[in-house]
Amino acid sequence: MAADNVLLVGFMGAGKSVCGRLLARRLGRCFIETDDMIVSREGRSIPEIFRERGEEAFRRLEAETLEALRLKSGDVIATGGGLPCREGRMEALRALGTVVWLRGDLPALLERACPAARYALISDSQVRDLWGTRLADILRRAGLAVEIGRA
Repeated sequence: MAADNVLLVGFMGAGKSVCGRLLARRLGRCFIETDDMIVSREGRSIPEIFRERGEEAFRRLEAETLEALRLKSGDVIATGGGLPCREGRMEALRALGTVVWLRGDLPALLERACPAARYALISDSQVRDLWGTRLADILRRAGLAVEIGRA
């Protein structure tokens, strides 16, 4: 398949879903959310998957979903916030098309993220540690970055 997808990455609250739907409509493309693919396949919510099977099982499901995306062409795809964080995943995303990082400052992102989206599976201190040590560095490898403002 041609690598002509547009892939949106970013932290929770960055607006990947909203921006993705708008961009897909504007470009006349299909919109796909990786978390929705997982929920549909598993028949349960992300928090249920985390609670019942654990984070590692969920990350394996993300890897399977990423593999399935290789069949997609010409779509706008919003990834789950943690999908690009595993080894080799940003490179795999870049092989699928143009990766766009929706970038914002952490306090604004946390303010925008609805409590349900945060899954209550990670504490604020864990979020800040993740942001400070890995996530921003990983996301900087996206092909493009778009600065998001406060809602």
